[in-house]
This record gives sequence, structure tokens and C-alpha cells, in this order.
Amino acid sequence: MISLGAEEGPATTPKLKEMPENRASETPDTWEFGARFGFGMRGPNRFDQNLNGFSSNLNPLVASQTKQENTRGSIQGEFLARTRLSENFKIGIIGGYRYFDPFHLTNLTSEPFYTKLDFQMESFYVLGMVWQEGRLNRYFRWETGLGLGITRALWVTKGYATDGKEYYQQNGNMRGSGLEFRLEGSLIHPINERVSLSFGTYLAWINITSFDGSFNGDTASFYVRQDGRVSPLTESTNQDNILLSNQYSRKLDMQSAYGGLFFGVNYKL
Repeated sequence: MISLGAEEGPATTPKLKEMPENRASETPDTWEFGARFGFGMRGPNRFDQNLNGFSSNLNPLVASQTKQENTRGSIQGEFLARTRLSENFKIGIIGGYRYFDPFHLTNLTSEPFYTKLDFQMESFYVLGMVWQEGRLNRYFRWETGLGLGITRALWVTKGYATDGKEYYQQNGNMRGSGLEFRLEGSLIHPINERVSLSFGTYLAWINITSFDGSFNGDTASFYVRQDGRVSPLTESTNQDNILLSNQYSRKLDMQSAYGGLFFGVNYKL
């Protein structure tokens, strides 16, 4: 007897292609490089106050009057290199060059003697930095950074002095080194996977212990006496001045707080 239908075997279910697990993409550890341009202003401090006591004559019996013109502004350019330390932290360095607005002073003593000096100061700094980041919205990320490093400043002086009969050229070239502390915050806007723009603000503290170099061809530093008078002196001249006036003196230092804004472009490798 012939069967009307073939004996059905066990049903086989076609094997479906397994779907890949939906895993969140992880940000790889990459190097990031950036360039910045910024501008800021230095707050008034005892560096400016001491320069207000500048005098061409350290004799307290000779009257002296000084006028200083200083906008305390600055512009700066920076380069940064950093890498990811963990999911929300980055570590790296910032190298920068800061150019201070020129400043001036005039001094008139009762001898009479008139002095006019034009100053230019610029500095180079390298800071080790740590940044923390997070997402603000779909368009922006935020960053805060903290850093500490070294700074080296160049202070150039040009001018003249006269007693009405003779004319004396005034030239100085001094350098000072110290520490710089940085606190910053910024907003980051990504353009694509590799390029992003940044806009932020910073607060910096600079401490330079002294300025040493040459003034009118002699090795000299700016010294501050107990009576507040300031003048560029050689080491031997300063010692003679201490013995004659019985006044303690110290080298002029610079402790300044800076605040400002910066704009930058970052690129990930």
C-alpha cells in the first residue's frame, strides 16, 4: 500500500544570524594637541607699589616724586599636549608665551634730576596640568583644569636721565624665574571626531623672587630699601648703601594674580 504523503521528519528551525551586542563605544586613549590665544589683566600688587617708590637718588634728604603708567594688560599664545588618564580626566602640559603691555615711569628729584624709563616685559612658562571633563549638553562639553609649573621673565629697560646739563642713556636687561599656578575652566564644542573648539577663562598666580642682569653695562638688580625707595644697584653699591644709610634692602620681586580669557583649537590623533 502506497502512502499518500511522505513521512515527515522532525521540523528544523533555520538558524538566525546572531545580532551583535549593543555595547557603548568606548573612547580610546588618544593624544590631543591644541593651540590657544588669550588675553588678560594683572591685578595691582606690591610689584607696582614698589615701582611707585623708584628714585634716582637713595638719599632720604633729597625729595623724589615718581609717576607710573601701567595698564597691566597682557596677551598670550599657548600650546598644549595631553592624553586621557581615565574616563573623565586628562593629564598633560601647557607651554606658553606671555607679552605684557609696555609700562613707563618718570622720576623727578630736587637736585634737580629727571629720569624717564620705558619697560617691556615678557615671559615663557611650562605647566603640568590635570583636567576633569563632562558633558553639558549635545553641543558642549565642560572642562576644568589645575596646573603648576615654572615661568621665566625678561624685563627690558630703555630710557634716559638728565640734570639739564648732561644726558645719560638708561638701558637694562634683567631676567627672573619663579613659579606659576593656573586654574581654568572652559567649554568644548566638537566639530568632528578629531577637531574641537574651546573657549574659557583662567586665573593664574605668578611668583618671581628677583630680577637680575645688567643695567647701564654693570651687573645689577632692582633693590627696595626700608624707606620704600627703589633703584637698580650693583651688589657692591647696595652694600655701601646699607652701611651708609643703615637701612635693610631686598631685591624687587613680583607676585601677581592674572585673570583672562582664551580661545583654542584642539586636535585628536
